[in-house]
Amino acid sequence: FTWGDFEVGLVQGSLPQIPTTLLNSVIAVVKLAEDLYPGRNTGVTVRSVATSVGMMNLLFCWFGGLPMCHGAGGLAGQHRFGARTNLSIIVLGGIKLVLGLSVAGLILQMFRFFPQGVLAALLAVSAFELASASRSAFTEDADSARMCLLTCCFTLFFNTAVGFCAGLLCAYLVMASQAVLGEEQDVMESREKYRAKLSTAKARIQAS
Repeated sequence: FTWGDFEVGLVQGSLPQIPTTLLNSVIAVVKLAEDLYPGRNTGVTVRSVATSVGMMNLLFCWFGGLPMCHGAGGLAGQHRFGARTNLSIIVLGGIKLVLGLSVAGLILQMFRFFPQGVLAALLAVSAFELASASRSAFTEDADSARMCLLTCCFTLFFNTAVGFCAGLLCAYLVMASQAVLGEEQDVMESREKYRAKLSTAKARIQAS
């Protein structure tokens, strides 16, 4: 291990991963949990998820562990295939631990012959479940649909960080225009709506 290895890992590995990890493994996980279980106090907050991801990586990197995260795709897939409580994850983790300690070599050999079509189908189902969670963006109003499509396009053609910044900028511009331009009654309603959203966001941050 040399300083050059550290520099390569930092510049080419860690820094580019920060936007993806924050969005997919923290913010998206919290939002998806709220959408999937609206009436349940899951205890999932931005602070708790970010702390969990950080602790996992800080602990297991010293033992040769690969970078780990929670991931909204994993949560969507688990929910789609029937998981509704943390017991499913405990059972899954226990099975993986037993198999890893007992027949890890055999499993690695089996994975070499695992049908790629089966894996593709499972990933497609998980992706569909994750995408369906954003359907509310297309039913609220036209501005929400435009922001969603804009974010998707920038993410596909560039990367997650660029897509996130483009969508966020578009959202702020729409909010600013609605709070300034238009009929007086519409402007006042928009300002009240955004004040309520800001108060809710502050309450969530304080609660976390």
